[in-house]
Amino acid sequence: MAQRKKSKTPTKPKMSEMISEMAVGFLGVGDSIGERQNRLNAACTAWNMACGSPLVRQRQLDQYRQGYLRFNPATSPADFANILKDMELLIERKLTLFPDDKRQIVDARVVKVGDSFRIEVASAALE
Repeated sequence: MAQRKKSKTPTKPKMSEMISEMAVGFLGVGDSIGERQNRLNAACTAWNMACGSPLVRQRQLDQYRQGYLRFNPATSPADFANILKDMELLIERKLTLFPDDKRQIVDARVVKVGDSFRIEVASAALE
């Protein structure tokens, strides 16, 4: 029986592990799977924004602000400020923890497993 050769290139950590590390303390908030999914979506958006240049990142954050208010007009100014602060902190954490990883997240799901939750993340490399 042929043996598999070990790869000489180190394997990258799983994207789900990196998102969990980047958004520690952020993803676990929420009683329902829907609330957790919303938080995961925000963390993935922050990850993708962080992959761009500072100029692109700022433009995307401005678009996020405008879009959020358009689709959530009842959000109070205080809540909106907290949401933006969370996004900025998530972007900074991604840049600090994984500055060279430019993979884009194309799908992410919260999955209930027994009494706990796990996340599944699909990504694609940018050329």
